[in-house]
Amino acid sequence: MTLRRILFILCLVGPTASLAETVLPSLAVQNRKYTATNEFTVSAGVLPLDAFKKGFSLSGAYTLHFNDLWAWEVAQFFYSFPMETDLESELRAFDLKPTPFERVEQFVTSNVLFKPLYWKGAWLNSVLGYGELYLSAGGGYGWLTRTQRPAVSGGFGLRVYITELVSVRFDFRDIAFVSEIDTQNELWLGLGVSLAP
Repeated sequence: MTLRRILFILCLVGPTASLAETVLPSLAVQNRKYTATNEFTVSAGVLPLDAFKKGFSLSGAYTLHFNDLWAWEVAQFFYSFPMETDLESELRAFDLKPTPFERVEQFVTSNVLFKPLYWKGAWLNSVLGYGELYLSAGGGYGWLTRTQRPAVSGGFGLRVYITELVSVRFDFRDIAFVSEIDTQNELWLGLGVSLAP
């Protein structure tokens, strides 16, 4: 009796499973809810690598989005405000002076953005959130305290959409200021708000 029931269930389930495989697609991907063409960004950031003077930066950028995967950050201008640490005063207590070296004052970059990951998530099972992960690579020019140098930049960022027009960005970028004598690397961490009209 049990064997008959098992065979009966298999006869019902078998054709239904094969029918579902032929009717339903094997891959289901939703289109992006938010797509931008023009984007204007204002960011606050920090240049944390200098042990004596950290840099607090303000920046503004314009980005042109070609499609869902590629964008061109046409220009991003940074201005850095120095914030002294206690290390220099601690060295003076021992009659020591740090070796003078250059500090970044301002720079401008242009980057290509590749946006391979777009996601949708639920916050506390009540609100849907959307975002993307992007990679950046490009170059620019920097004005340091004593020299001016070309720069090479690369990094990644994370965007969370607030509305169709407004999003919040976190950027992590390594910027190398190159000269004939040496290369000065800086790390820039930035938090910004973008408007995509």
